[in-house]
Amino acid sequence: MPAASDELDELDERRLQVVAEQAVGLRWQILLTAAVVAAIVWRDLPAPWVLGWFAAVIASREWRAAALARMAADRTRPIAARLRATVRWNVLIGACNGSAALFMARLDPTLDAVLTMILVSWGAGAVSTSATVMPAFLAYAGLLFVPTAAMWLMAGGWLGWGVGALVLMFFGVQTRFARRNLQTFEESFGIRAENQALATSLEFERTQLAIARDEAVRANNDKSRFLAGASHDLRQPLQAMALNVGALRHVAMAPDARAIVEVVDSSLEQLRAMLDALLDVSKLDAGVVVAQPQRVRVDRLLTAVAASFGAAAAARRVGLHTDCPPGLAVRTDPDLLRRMLANLIDNAIKFSPADGQVDVRARVRDAAADASNAEVELTVRDSGPGIAPENHRIVFEDLVQLHAAGPGAPAAPGHGLGLGIVRRVAELLGVPVELESSLGAGACFRLRLPLAAPPGAEGAEGDGADAPWSLDGRCVLVLEDDPMVRGAYLNALGAMGCRVLAASTLDEALQQIDEPDALVLDCRLGGVSGFEAAERLRGRRCARPALPVVMVTADTGPAVLEAARRQALPLLRKPVDDRTLGRALAAAIERS
Repeated sequence: MPAASDELDELDERRLQVVAEQAVGLRWQILLTAAVVAAIVWRDLPAPWVLGWFAAVIASREWRAAALARMAADRTRPIAARLRATVRWNVLIGACNGSAALFMARLDPTLDAVLTMILVSWGAGAVSTSATVMPAFLAYAGLLFVPTAAMWLMAGGWLGWGVGALVLMFFGVQTRFARRNLQTFEESFGIRAENQALATSLEFERTQLAIARDEAVRANNDKSRFLAGASHDLRQPLQAMALNVGALRHVAMAPDARAIVEVVDSSLEQLRAMLDALLDVSKLDAGVVVAQPQRVRVDRLLTAVAASFGAAAAARRVGLHTDCPPGLAVRTDPDLLRRMLANLIDNAIKFSPADGQVDVRARVRDAAADASNAEVELTVRDSGPGIAPENHRIVFEDLVQLHAAGPGAPAAPGHGLGLGIVRRVAELLGVPVELESSLGAGACFRLRLPLAAPPGAEGAEGDGADAPWSLDGRCVLVLEDDPMVRGAYLNALGAMGCRVLAASTLDEALQQIDEPDALVLDCRLGGVSGFEAAERLRGRRCARPALPVVMVTADTGPAVLEAARRQALPLLRKPVDDRTLGRALAAAIERS
């Protein structure tokens, strides 16, 4: 009830405001009309009467306009009292204006008709000026129409009676118009009030949504920064486990114990893949990954990525086939492209049934039309259950897994982040990703990258994963401040036939720098960075200044990549297994 009362009061305030605005705005119209009336009756009536009437009309109009303006602005008085005062002011101005009908007693019929037209026009004008306050309209118009009709009726005769009746009928018509205008005004006010309430509600909801959005963005950014910053600490125990499992492979043990080692290694690989995916998402969302385009040999990249999934494809009895013209190259970031392809191939293998097929192909598009705009199209096609068209968009969202692999295939392990990473990396590289698939027809993911210019000097696009290597008899210095990881390095490198020197601080490493053939160090070493440590150790190397160095890090952000490029340091991303570490050390020693 209080809300309804407030709405009625606001409606009454608006009605009074409309009357006040009209009263203020009709000064010159009233002045001109009153002057015309005075001119009409000037010859037939005494001048004092005419001048007195003229002054009363103008004065009452000005007083009423000023009073209504004050009342519309003064909300301290009850609105009902102000509306009653409005009616009284209309009675005053109606009496002043309508008293002109008395002049008809001294005029001839022709002037009576002219004066009647003016008075009736004044009364009709009240429909637009006072109809919002109906009693005020009736008070003003009635004092114009009724005296005018009465004067004609008193004149008698068929003309007097007819005109008088017409004036009264016109008064009734104007009253109906006034009521209809009032109804329209009230409906319009109600609609406006509803619109304002709706706008207020929408603005409130918009504000709440904005607050919720900002909180969600802030929480997501906090999560991303936390995961990106915690990358090193999360990878440390995995690093120790990976190296120790690698060392166990070189230890003689019973077949059942070796089977357990393989299970641990497989579980560790799944955990590492999941952690990599989570940290990739966090870094991409946090904006710390910057693309570094260069010329990339697609044939070599596909061979290396496919080789890394050979065992997984064989375990699921899925054929993995690559097809790429020799020497085909694109311009993009090799590491980011490798991530995209690895996620797409991994996804294809997981969701292909036993005896299924995964085809990875590369071909040049539009080369004949315009070589400068030629593109290389990479496709990853599987023989899985397919994806319904209505789900093409949501499969690129995080944690979405629509179905398992085909009939007869083991359940597809995964975390639902692979295609989300593909989407993020594609946006970062500006590479469109297209999906063609339907239920029962497999899925085909298509990437389009710019064709690279002819090579001047080929970059390091290849991956010598299959090249033979050996560290037998080599001396390797390990600089690692985490004792658990340092011990794992000792076990893994020792199993490769190395003589291993260990240091937990830079000072300890400086004391042993003349002996090793290569150095392995962490990017983060407590009070000193790995880059500073590498520079100082290389500077102290007297006999062979070009000390081969391999840096292991969990941070592959732009600043770390640029620092590694300046010092020509190969970076290995944690967690690093024993084979990857040994291959990188052998390559660094060979290049020195």
